[in-house]
Amino acid sequence: MHVQSEAVRRPALVVGDLTLDQRTREVRRAGVEIKLSPTEFELLRFLMHHPGRVLSKARILNRVWAYDFGGQGNVVELYISYLRRKVDARRQPMIHTVRGVGYTIKPAG
Repeated sequence: MHVQSEAVRRPALVVGDLTLDQRTREVRRAGVEIKLSPTEFELLRFLMHHPGRVLSKARILNRVWAYDFGGQGNVVELYISYLRRKVDARRQPMIHTVRGVGYTIKPAG
């Protein structure tokens, strides 16, 4: 319910030239649509809710994969790499690793 009410209250998340529409589930960078899997979308949405803030791998796992996820921690690195290939492809990077701390998204440049 929280995600749905958030989507109504704040339908679009914007970081730099990246836009995520929570209602239609469309993602665009510089106006170009980016196709994401459901998990990639949820990971990107979580990052975009906290632009410029470094989010730990544990926090990302808990929020995107939920507490009952039995997989390994490297799933975060894997999905971050998927997002980078799609969101940052041939562009200035927006998704950054802070070694030993976690991940962040911020406007390119």
